[in-house]
Amino acid sequence: MIDKKLVEKELNNITEGSIVLIETNVENSNELNLTLIKVLTVKDYGFILSASRPYSNLISFYKKNNINTEKLFFLDCVSKSETKNKENISNVLYIENLSDLTHILISIDEIVKKIKSKYIVIDSINTMLIHNKAEVFARFLHSLMTKLRLNLVNGLFISFEDEKNKEIRAEIAQLCDKVIKV
Repeated sequence: MIDKKLVEKELNNITEGSIVLIETNVENSNELNLTLIKVLTVKDYGFILSASRPYSNLISFYKKNNINTEKLFFLDCVSKSETKNKENISNVLYIENLSDLTHILISIDEIVKKIKSKYIVIDSINTMLIHNKAEVFARFLHSLMTKLRLNLVNGLFISFEDEKNKEIRAEIAQLCDKVIKV
């Protein structure tokens, strides 16, 4: 069970442009996602880079759990084959491929400027690692962190406990301002 008060306290204690690695087990992923978004959407606009769930599924999930999605923008890296209603949705951008890190980085930069985002949530570092070489992904994250810090946007990166990615996890953790285990 995720301690919402702990998450709230930890998030309220970060300064603008901070990068936070949030670690949990897979069983808590949905609850952590909900808790984060509930806490964050109370006061700020932000966006979610979805590496694990399609936009349509996330929107339904959030609405079912009484989350105001008007303050959210989505970078959907999952639904590349989804074609219906793409052009009618103003708060989502679809990326063709999770391994197109350059396109993802450019899109993030554009979105941050467009919506005056205060935070970005990457819902699964682990899923992104499946589609990218560890060294390339580490360089991508370093570039992303630099851009976020320069724009005073908080980065919240969700990672699941995983034995096989310990080296890359350590590399990511050292680049972060804070690591939270929930």
